[in-house]
Amino acid sequence: MELGSPEHKQILINGILKVALKTATIGLVIGLILLIPAFVRENAFSSGLAYAGFIVIIGSLGWALWLAWHKYQKIVKPFDQHFNNR
Repeated sequence: MELGSPEHKQILINGILKVALKTATIGLVIGLILLIPAFVRENAFSSGLAYAGFIVIIGSLGWALWLAWHKYQKIVKPFDQHFNNR
């Protein structure tokens, strides 16, 4: 495998997607754990935890998307520009 080959680019993209998926999954798990008390008993504290859970889920999804986009722009795009201009 050579640097700049389609196989190399695919491996880089798969690595970036793995990191983004792990980040989103961790946020989803933590958010769902915070949502559980709202399903068991409805009170002000469990409602607050539910709102925090939704914020954690949405925040982790946004962070994962931003992280993947930023890594793509910083790692994969320069490889394309460098190896396609030969």
